[in-house]
Amino acid sequence: MLGPAARGRPAVRAPAHHFTMTDPLETYGHFARAGYRHPRLEELLDSLARLRAAHAEEIRPNRRLGVANARRVVGLDHRPDWEALALGTWLGARPEPWAVNWMTGYDITHTVFHLTDWGARPDGLPEPMRDYVRDWLPVWLDVWAEVGQWDLVAELLVVDACCGEPTTGRQGWDALAAVQHEDGLLPRDSDPVDGDRERVFLDHQHTAVVAVVAGDVTLARALRATAAG
Repeated sequence: MLGPAARGRPAVRAPAHHFTMTDPLETYGHFARAGYRHPRLEELLDSLARLRAAHAEEIRPNRRLGVANARRVVGLDHRPDWEALALGTWLGARPEPWAVNWMTGYDITHTVFHLTDWGARPDGLPEPMRDYVRDWLPVWLDVWAEVGQWDLVAELLVVDACCGEPTTGRQGWDALAAVQHEDGLLPRDSDPVDGDRERVFLDHQHTAVVAVVAGDVTLARALRATAAG
């Protein structure tokens, strides 16, 4: 089927199609945190956040936490029910730990990231959820390392640092170090790495970013613990 432009009509710009998309807010949150503010954008984001349409978007529960945390960081006048949002996630239900799969593994990690604001607010993770994560995180880490899902292993290491005193020891870090290539490449999973440089970048960029975040958050946690001591 031909698009509007191909049929002789001007293409509608993306914001007109998706004006309730959360990506601009979530991206801007990182700039705002670093002190780079844009008043006119904040005015627009605040206006959009007041629309019923913005809250009716059908997005995954852990993504709702991401949006809520971005609004908090930016300082928009929006006070979500954090407890309700947390309980609406997979992690909030604290299912049988052996029922975790590849997709819910990422749901767990992102729920923790947003509730703790990437480790800056560890108390943002409700205690029952924190205890559940700390009990089972070493097991999940061992499972995903055994099957070679290195991207998820790196995300779980971020979780370990976000929840307070790490519980997994060196096992995850040693496993990542063992699979890192001589050129620094950290594989996404156990699949062979294609030799095409562009394909390699596209396939493994996320794992590289996550590994850097894991190291950064873990180091920040260790430095805070040292300063407190």
